[in-house]
Amino acid sequence: MATNFTVSVDEVSCPVCRDVFTYPVLLPCSHSVCKDCLQQCWRAGCRKCPFCRRVCPPGTEPPVNLALKNLCERFHQEQEAGGDAETLCSLHGEKLKLFCLVDKQPICADCVPNLHDLHKCCHLKVAVHDHKSHVRHTETQIKEDFLELHQFLHDEEAGRIAALRAEGVKRSLNLSRKMDDVAQKMEALSATIKAIEQEMDKHDVQFLQSYNKTMKQAQCTVQTPDFSGVLINVAKHLGNLKFQVCQKMAGMAKYTPVILDPNTACPSLTLSKDLTSVKTVLPETQPAPPPALPIVFFWSVTHQHSRGWGLQGRLGEKEAELGQASLLRCTVSPVPL
Repeated sequence: MATNFTVSVDEVSCPVCRDVFTYPVLLPCSHSVCKDCLQQCWRAGCRKCPFCRRVCPPGTEPPVNLALKNLCERFHQEQEAGGDAETLCSLHGEKLKLFCLVDKQPICADCVPNLHDLHKCCHLKVAVHDHKSHVRHTETQIKEDFLELHQFLHDEEAGRIAALRAEGVKRSLNLSRKMDDVAQKMEALSATIKAIEQEMDKHDVQFLQSYNKTMKQAQCTVQTPDFSGVLINVAKHLGNLKFQVCQKMAGMAKYTPVILDPNTACPSLTLSKDLTSVKTVLPETQPAPPPALPIVFFWSVTHQHSRGWGLQGRLGEKEAELGQASLLRCTVSPVPL
């Protein structure tokens, strides 16, 4: 592939398949994806942008991003125009059409008998397809691992916010009860003040007669309201939050000191996704043997005086199509006297 492209690969790469756009469409969020990639993501029934997860309005089809489509065509043209020089073999000047599976490098037809004799080779396009598939598979596994971490953080965030809101509701109910208690005490004080004012409006004799009673009412004390337990425990929810979440996340991630390298594995072995275990791949099922002949004949031969004898048989056309078969099984046994 030639260098110094006017159009960079990142500008024309789909965020879903990571390849050059094929028929790009423009979403309402201004992101562009391949039409096939978008339809594949929307088959689950959730019409969201695969990149930013913004919901797309139903009943509308995203328009084609003509500017991006033209940019992709220009990228392909520049790639084809500048790629011929680098696709030639540096030793023989021939086009690199093959890929050596032993040396892991592209070669030309003249390299096979000279430098790669007895090496297993395949077509260059096949090797590119296999390597891209391997990259996509590895990328998918990375995304799955990070998706699991993102889901853990999302669940942890939702759980902590739910706990905060539950405590907020509990504190609000407690505060409401205390406020009701204060309101009742204020109402009782208002009634006492009103009663004292009425006593003070009485005549002198009546006022003096009820003076002791009035003084007792005036000396009533009200305790200061207790508002403890109405504030959110902020330290509980924010104290060392990141450390606690990271520590909890470390508990869900298993550390393996020894991992297996899939590039050095025998073709008959399959590695697990986390590269910690291996199993043998069962051989492919062998084809079933041809069906037996529909008719079986048995002969019993007794020879006493003949020194030599033989038997012949012939397969019919239908039986011959069934493949190789054993017509005769001869067992020589001594003749009883």
